[in-house]
Amino acid sequence: MNVISRVALHITAVAAVALPCRAAFALEQGTPASADTASTEPRAPNQGTTRDTAKQESKSGGSRRTDHFRVGVLGGVGFPRPLAIEGLVKIENMVGLGVEYSVLPRLNLSGVDTSFYAIAADARVFPFRNAFFVGLRAGRQHLGGAADITAQGYGTLHESVSVDTTFINPRVGFLWTWEPGVTVGLDIGVQIPLSSTASSTIPQTALPASVTVDDQIVRVTNTLGRYALPTVDLLRIGFLL
Repeated sequence: MNVISRVALHITAVAAVALPCRAAFALEQGTPASADTASTEPRAPNQGTTRDTAKQESKSGGSRRTDHFRVGVLGGVGFPRPLAIEGLVKIENMVGLGVEYSVLPRLNLSGVDTSFYAIAADARVFPFRNAFFVGLRAGRQHLGGAADITAQGYGTLHESVSVDTTFINPRVGFLWTWEPGVTVGLDIGVQIPLSSTASSTIPQTALPASVTVDDQIVRVTNTLGRYALPTVDLLRIGFLL
């Protein structure tokens, strides 16, 4: 009995010393002794953070423009009609379709009061899907000229002549568009009359042959209404959504 009691006493003493040492060693390593098994298991990734990152990447990728369809308005200055405004639709960065109104404000050219405006359909093809385009306008132009003439026996007469012309306008140019839609362009071409009609406020059948349409009016109306003209759009600027 004495031997058994001594052995039990020694085992108790060794356990009392070993347990505190083991706990102190575990604390020094930064891991509780009871978590030895759990510390060896791999930690699962934070799924919530991964989902948020994926959503952000998807959102930023989806915000990139594809230029399937743009619509907007352009204003311009040029020759022969200095002021123009155009509604434009651009499709697949390849084709542009528009309607344009252009006008020359009423002014005096060589003593002739002149009014000048046109409305036209407009098409542009971008063969390289960049700023360069080949275009064609087709429309109807109205030109009016008025002046005072003196006729012997009739005094001073106010004479007005108008010329209405159907025309086409082939041209080439550039039309750049930057985000968020600012658009700038320029082009050159030639306006070719297809047909024209003229009218005068002085009925020649009711007057003697000596009273004719003033040469200066004829010169202005023929130059701008019946002859081929160079066209230049010095600046087109607007916004395409």
